[in-house]
Amino acid sequence: MKKPDWRLWLRDRKECKSWLDTYMSRMILRKCSDESRLHLKRVDHNLTFANWIIEKHKDEIPEVFGGDNFYDWVISIYYYAIYHAALALMSKEGYTSKNHSATLAFLIYHHYHSQKALDKEDVELIASSLGVEDIEILGVSKELREKACYDVHEHFEKRLAEQNRRQAVDFANKIKMLLSM
Repeated sequence: MKKPDWRLWLRDRKECKSWLDTYMSRMILRKCSDESRLHLKRVDHNLTFANWIIEKHKDEIPEVFGGDNFYDWVISIYYYAIYHAALALMSKEGYTSKNHSATLAFLIYHHYHSQKALDKEDVELIASSLGVEDIEILGVSKELREKACYDVHEHFEKRLAEQNRRQAVDFANKIKMLLSM
């Protein structure tokens, strides 16, 4: 089986739909009740914790750990804030996902390719408001999180964590705004 490629899905609607159908048939994506509030709560939880760790890098972490830093963990936490914002959006539309790639396939197909009107007026607004750059933030953040977690040779600097912080906050705020309408 081919490896999921969210960048290909952005270019090829049929490929994205094929993966989406596979995820649906395997119950990796499925219908659910609206739990968007719970996902948004997790977004805030993750953002608060990641911001706290970044602040601790100013004084306490260098005092306790010397030259060690924990920006790899900060990047992971920001990714999960973005991911839970995406899950909140899906949940508002009546779906849940058990897989990060499946979540991307859903968002790309429903919010980039389809741009179709969904049942509820607020969901219609969401569908027309989520752009390719928002989907790319989720995809790129996923790739960065994977490097931070698994690549022992990758060096992460404060700059990458700060960049990820801005993207996470912007993405989360956009989803919150759309879901509140």
